[in-house]
Amino acid sequence: MNNIAANIKSILYNQNNKVLDTKIFSNDSNYAAFKALERMVKKGEVKRAEKGLYYIPQKSIFGELPLSVKDFIQKYLYIGDKRIGYITGVNLFNRYGLTTQLSNTIEIATNTRKNPREYDGIKIKFIQNKAPITEENVKYFEILDILKNLKNIPDSNIQESYALMKRIILELAYEEIIFLLDLAEKYYTAVVLALLGSMVEEKNILRVKKIKENLNKTTVFKLNLKIENGKDWRII
Repeated sequence: MNNIAANIKSILYNQNNKVLDTKIFSNDSNYAAFKALERMVKKGEVKRAEKGLYYIPQKSIFGELPLSVKDFIQKYLYIGDKRIGYITGVNLFNRYGLTTQLSNTIEIATNTRKNPREYDGIKIKFIQNKAPITEENVKYFEILDILKNLKNIPDSNIQESYALMKRIILELAYEEIIFLLDLAEKYYTAVVLALLGSMVEEKNILRVKKIKENLNKTTVFKLNLKIENGKDWRII
């Protein structure tokens, strides 16, 4: 029991985690963990945000602070050190400098279907991503999610958004661009593949030429976007 309590304190204090999700404990240690947490709650060492979620209470001159939304949503982004989700939608677009807007709805991409919920007045919406989410590939999913929504980014100019994303993508290493193409072909729509292809075409990657040749000849992507090679990629 003492070992479990020490482990909990290590996770919350020494490792500088703001929250502890009891999903990190194995079935064998679950009971002991809950008992240890019960005692810590009674002592005021930790607070229970909801079932299975605990945090270290922080204090200000005005009193004890509730768990912030930023810290609360960590349970949907990580289990322990394992990445299980990432923020997408308007707040992602804002982080990339594509819009000045922020949304009071946080969209989180996960591999499992989840019902929407609300915390502290903020709505949390979940988008199911069929591709396995890992710490290593989140960066590439973010880029592809932006391309997927390029036409619908609020308070933005699609020409400027395209130029910014093209610059970001062309700064990637060759292997990263190939990985982006892999993900786009496997998990995203034709318009994402066309946008990505148009951006990296100047790299003279043979695979990009094949992707362009394989686009449906009757499909036209109406994005109100003017680019030099738009006709070749059926982007207008």
